[in-house]
Amino acid sequence: MDNKTTKITIKKDQVLCRAGDESYDLYLVVAGQLMVCSRSGKMVTPIAYLSDNKYFGEMSFIDKLPRSADVIAIEDTELIKITSGLKQKSLPTWLLIMAKGMTGKVRLLDDVIRDKGIKRKNLDSIEPLTIDEQRHYYQLLDN
Repeated sequence: MDNKTTKITIKKDQVLCRAGDESYDLYLVVAGQLMVCSRSGKMVTPIAYLSDNKYFGEMSFIDKLPRSADVIAIEDTELIKITSGLKQKSLPTWLLIMAKGMTGKVRLLDDVIRDKGIKRKNLDSIEPLTIDEQRHYYQLLDN
């Protein structure tokens, strides 16, 4: 099992992971910007934009279940990749048990939102992508 961190650079429009991927590493954004998104048919919906000092992949890192979203670089991005093997080496068992329970709850909520949608009232939200942007990102993810 690989127990290390690695600094990596990805180029604009590079897909770092797709929903359903069986990869379990955690990533920290050092510089640049990523878009976390979901797909329904050919519609691409941004969930979050991540920049300096933000992280992603924590659920798969903890519970070793497939990725729940797609992640695309929207500009050249430098990341620190933390391999999943480090969690066993670095975290106490009780914390891993608690974190796994929490990720289970978040995944359940993700499923409910995916199935039922969410109603927002008086909340700032992430701007939807234009048709051209959706087409562009869908083509990246469909490869």
